[in-house]
Amino acid sequence: MSKAPRDPFDVSLTKEQREKLALWLSQELDNGLNAKSAQDIEVDYWHMLYEQARTRSSRNLPWPDAADLTSHLACANVDALHARAMKTIWTEPVCTVEGWGQAADNAPFVEEFHQWKAEEERLQSVLDKLLLISLIEPRGLLEVSEGSEWRTVRKRIQAQLQTDPTTGGMVYDENGQPQPQTKPDGTYVESQDPNIPSAQILIDSTENQRIGPQYRIIPYRDSVILPGHAREKEEIWAYGKRLWKRYSEIMALATGPRAIYDKATADELTKTGADREGENALDRANMSVAPQDDTTAEKELWEVLVLIDLKAFFETWSMDAPKGVKDGARWYLATCHKDQHLLLRWQYDDLERSRFVQITPFPRPDRATEGFSFVGHKLITTIEEHTAYRNMAADRSSMANSVPILRMQGALWDPEEQPWGPKAVIDVRDPRELHPMEVPDVPASVFNHMTMCERTAERLAGINDVASGQVSQADRTLGEIQMATEQSFVRMDLFIRRVQESIEDLYQIRHAIWKRVLAEQPDGIDAPQSLVVGMEGKGVPIDQFMPDKKITASLLEGAFRFKPHGSVETADIGKLRADFIASMQFMPQLLAAFPQMQVQFRGPAAARAMTQQFVRLFRIPNPQAFLGSPAQEMQQALAPGGMPPGMLGAPPGQPPGVPPGLPPGMPPPGGPPMGGPGLAPPPTAPIPLGGT
Repeated sequence: MSKAPRDPFDVSLTKEQREKLALWLSQELDNGLNAKSAQDIEVDYWHMLYEQARTRSSRNLPWPDAADLTSHLACANVDALHARAMKTIWTEPVCTVEGWGQAADNAPFVEEFHQWKAEEERLQSVLDKLLLISLIEPRGLLEVSEGSEWRTVRKRIQAQLQTDPTTGGMVYDENGQPQPQTKPDGTYVESQDPNIPSAQILIDSTENQRIGPQYRIIPYRDSVILPGHAREKEEIWAYGKRLWKRYSEIMALATGPRAIYDKATADELTKTGADREGENALDRANMSVAPQDDTTAEKELWEVLVLIDLKAFFETWSMDAPKGVKDGARWYLATCHKDQHLLLRWQYDDLERSRFVQITPFPRPDRATEGFSFVGHKLITTIEEHTAYRNMAADRSSMANSVPILRMQGALWDPEEQPWGPKAVIDVRDPRELHPMEVPDVPASVFNHMTMCERTAERLAGINDVASGQVSQADRTLGEIQMATEQSFVRMDLFIRRVQESIEDLYQIRHAIWKRVLAEQPDGIDAPQSLVVGMEGKGVPIDQFMPDKKITASLLEGAFRFKPHGSVETADIGKLRADFIASMQFMPQLLAAFPQMQVQFRGPAAARAMTQQFVRLFRIPNPQAFLGSPAQEMQQALAPGGMPPGMLGAPPGQPPGVPPGLPPGMPPPGGPPMGGPGLAPPPTAPIPLGGT
């Protein structure tokens, strides 16, 4: 997939207008960074608590080699909630699709297409990391953009050779070799007709190695949402991310056929100094960036997605608006160097919508840009209290196990000459010269306080022992355990519902990107067998939608709603199986009470849906063997000697079209005698499914 190069400035801006936009954008980024509720050093500390890193410095140790134990409550509760959310959200399919109008017929295909692409894009690992960072930091921010990664690769092609239009002979170069035919853009024409002269040649081709969405999880310290004081999501007008690029890489992106930065502005960047020198996050990870200069210097850039009315903006500053800019706000993509106030690009955004997905598991009522951190706000005091008691117990226990020795002043014993230990011989003049200090063991109150901290953390997190995969040591009845576990699931379900709303936005962005990608490939892309099987499992005739097994943009057109599939019950496969078996046992009684419902259960689509659910719940390895193909079933039904469609589901010994309960030979009500001319099974004849 190739695209025409874009001007770094789609909007025709003068030098004064660029400088004004760069200065304004830099000031707004500073305001957004200052408006954050948490400092970067606080977020680093929350990560340390989750990692159970050492929190005691050398100045806080009561003695050398004293205990430095960080509480495990952050890691235990975050992992329990994180695992439950992933188990519930990442199902098959991740999202069910609803369509409006004519798009309703394409909804099953769109559902299967996105499930296939979600697995191909490794979306599971992206959501996994995004959920984890959203529990530790005040928010999780995901950027979804159209992937474009150009690489030069060497490959061998069958190139079509040039021929002389007059003589019809081949054209040779100065070395006497046949000359390949080229396109206007300089690429070689590959041979499609065996009758045309061609030859194999080895070429270096620059190709796009990635199509479709690509994802970038932006940490709290490297992201900004404007304005920082926004109360509602509708008030947000910009999303920004900080990134670092080498000076040589910036210059490469400012030149060439796929340049995205302005060359003149890139030349103004200073070549000395590393902008990320001394970053706290790297220091905490025991990493550092060595001082770099010239082409290896890393420059700190900000890429911002801005919703702004440019005409009104420049009129506010008594400046002429850029030519061609119309009234109204729209999305622009800008890249700037904040400290030097340089604007490297200002382009129209292709998607015409925000492509940032924000996850705040515990939202704040006063901010729409971030929420409460699970570790840094909800559990922080309990974690620090638990840490203090753990170190207290470890220090006292160490002192009790390695009790200090009281030595009388002037005693003969020198611990350096005669170390104390098993089988040691210690010379004394009087037994009273040496005796151990009496140190009481750890009191029970310390362990009671540690247990109290753990129980407090459970109340704050809403995760009991059973929900976190542990067995309680206390004696509890089965009813008490079930009630506590049920209420714990209810609290975790609230967190999952909040995440599912963000997944709806994520799928809408993915859908818009894939429509753009497929629109640039008129021939479509080949459909995998898994998508074909999924479509046939839903009873959709694949020959009608994709006769050539090609996926095109027309199949994604329409208005769709993506609804994340699953709830807390979805994670319990045993409960789903029990519900399925109970429903099958109850179905004969239900149909006997309401005979009109038998019409919905007589067709092959209903049987296929029930079979598909059975295959999914009981993990049948080869579902296609059970589901088959709707086209094959129709061919078998219409074949000579095959069962007519009206006889599908007829019980043994019962003629088609005869209501249950009538003895053989009796005519159906309102119809011709049995065996007479014109006999045909009525399309709405109820067919019993059970033994009642």
